[in-house]
Amino acid sequence: MVRGKTQMKKIENVTSRQVTFSKRRNGLLKKAYELSVLCDAEVGLIVFSPRGKVYEFSSRCMQKMLERYQKYSEECDISNTTKEHDIQKDVGGGSGIMFNKGIKSAGEPS
Repeated sequence: MVRGKTQMKKIENVTSRQVTFSKRRNGLLKKAYELSVLCDAEVGLIVFSPRGKVYEFSSRCMQKMLERYQKYSEECDISNTTKEHDIQKDVGGGSGIMFNKGIKSAGEPS
């Protein structure tokens, strides 16, 4: 039997919404764990429930992962600000240059 496609809209029934949240949260936590084990990836996941309860998973220390992410974000902000400044200097020619903000994996050098 094939399931139908789920419509992406808020579930109005409170009980159904809570059951769906619980099942999908557990599935998401399981996938995060599997990704960390199978691919030796450093994975961190934080989920806040509608009631404000916190659920988290981290393959290593969550605090260290958050500090690493914050450091990375600051480096990207500085790097992007410099690139934007350089682009503004070159805009006279009207070149449409765009930059993608990539995320390095755990194994890549910083």
